Amino acid sequence: MIYAIEILNGLLPILYGALLYLYGRYFFRTPKWALPYMKFLLLFTLGVHFIELLLRGMMFDRLPVASLFETLTVLAFCITLIYYYIESRLKIKTTGFFILILVFLLQGISSIFIDIGWEFPEILRNRMFIFHTSAAMLGYSALIVSTLYAIMYLMLFYKIKNAQFDIIYGRMPSLEELNEMNFRAAGIGFLFLTLAIALGIIWRKAIEPGAFHFDIKVIAAYSIWIIYGLVIYGKKIGHWAGKRLAYLSLSGFFVILFSMIIVTLFLNTFHRFG
Repeated sequence: MIYAIEILNGLLPILYGALLYLYGRYFFRTPKWALPYMKFLLLFTLGVHFIELLLRGMMFDRLPVASLFETLTVLAFCITLIYYYIESRLKIKTTGFFILILVFLLQGISSIFIDIGWEFPEILRNRMFIFHTSAAMLGYSALIVSTLYAIMYLMLFYKIKNAQFDIIYGRMPSLEELNEMNFRAAGIGFLFLTLAIALGIIWRKAIEPGAFHFDIKVIAAYSIWIIYGLVIYGKKIGHWAGKRLAYLSLSGFFVILFSMIIVTLFLNTFHRFG
């Protein structure tokens, strides 16, 4: 099984690179022949990636997030999955190029540096940990996708404002469509993050009823939850301008980076399991 995992791990950057090429060619050249290949290759790549993660999990009977580089490949898979859902719902493919740049980088770094680790914390086998962490990964991935749409929105907004009618202006979806994509991704992320927080509270109280349940990573998660909750509120109830929602998404993204990188690597938290 280990050889199959290594082969699939080496194949994934190639598949994501091919996807990036097809979506980039579609964005800049719009060849009609690329459309069926894009859909097929996107589904095929997701399938291969899912099998690789499944084999890795089955081999060690654990969630494959034992190291930073395992976490990066799970993140790449989740971002691609969220993007595929939004593309399928809204039938807009011209944003895929920008999403796949990040996915290709994440998977490329992961495939180069990942190692088959035989030693890992026993907590990775805990079923509640698996559900909690899976929900959190899907939540953060969707919120990252939301941020990428926010960046595209602001990029197009300022090109229109400055009368720069170049290929970005010509090929991007409208501001209204990008705002809707931002909202949809934020909604998915908010839902999964809510689930992750709820599972985390239940699990923590079950194993350590008298323990202090707040640390810097928990506070960051609540902050992210509030920020993207405001994005949803602003879009559906407050009728806030798309630019305000885009900047809110960006602020949430910086908190996500703080939580996933600075807190995990450098600060004291009970979420460090190594």
